[in-house]
Amino acid sequence: MNYQRKILIAPILLVSLLVTGTVGYLFLERDNPEGEWQLLDAVYMTVITLTTVGYGNMGMSDAGRVFTLFLLIGGFGVFTYSVTIATAFLIEGQLQSFFRQQKMIRTVDKLLNHYIVCGLGDTGVHVLDEMLKADVDFVGIEVEEERLIHLSDTRDFLYLQGDATDDELLMRAGIERAQGLVTCLSRDQDNLFVVISARKLNPHLKIASKAVEDNSPGKLMTAGADEVVLPDHIGGLRLASGILQPQLVGFLESMTQNRQGAQFTESIIQKDSPLDGISLKAASIQEQTGLVVVAIQDSDGAFLYNPPGDKKMIAGDALLVIANQKQLQTLHKLTGDLG
Repeated sequence: MNYQRKILIAPILLVSLLVTGTVGYLFLERDNPEGEWQLLDAVYMTVITLTTVGYGNMGMSDAGRVFTLFLLIGGFGVFTYSVTIATAFLIEGQLQSFFRQQKMIRTVDKLLNHYIVCGLGDTGVHVLDEMLKADVDFVGIEVEEERLIHLSDTRDFLYLQGDATDDELLMRAGIERAQGLVTCLSRDQDNLFVVISARKLNPHLKIASKAVEDNSPGKLMTAGADEVVLPDHIGGLRLASGILQPQLVGFLESMTQNRQGAQFTESIIQKDSPLDGISLKAASIQEQTGLVVVAIQDSDGAFLYNPPGDKKMIAGDALLVIANQKQLQTLHKLTGDLG
């Protein structure tokens, strides 16, 4: 029997005692020499007995006194039962929450090259779901306890409750060991604060930030963000593209959301890897992996689409391809991008 049912039993028992006491007194005191008891008399006597006030006995008969003793014992039993169940419920719930949080903290302490998601609101929950789909290690940070409870009931993920602008909380989330951070807080000034703190705590961290105001992306980039997204702007573009180029949008969504088959993805060339310093043709990527390099992004962020065979690749270049998981693993071996 769960605690909710046990707690529900307590008021049922109390009402039962109240009814039993009232009916009992009406029956036992019907021939009382001082006069038959009325309903109010019986209710009054039952209440002062159960509450142990004990104010007078109203000329009660011997049978009524014996009945009162049993009523007192029953009332004390219900009171003890209620206190015991309530205490057990509170203590067990707190202990479960405490041990669950401690276990989560120990797990977070062991993470390496993971991601941190700050803010699990309307935007952050979509980042959370994408992290879960990608099956990567990450920690969510959310200040609202009720939202965390709701999300943890429907999703299995590591989280810390608190203010993401707090440096100490970022440290607890393992920011010094993390490889990426996404901040999706509702206010640009809070996102700016997180970006500044994150860049200070881990200079090599990859940082992506949400922006609300149109004039905020530049400030966030200056503060240290590598990527800034205006959700409303992206949403508008997506709506327009869905009308103007529906087939293209469907294709791109299929590529980005398909986790089992082919998908748009990237592999970054590492220093001293087999592809570092050689041309695209000499690398024989298509022969070894079956992939066609759609574009190359250099370390400055510039894209070269449909790169020619004589394009020389260097460490830091990102190869953008459409690959399934097996092909991507083969490409990672060539680029040295093994995570």
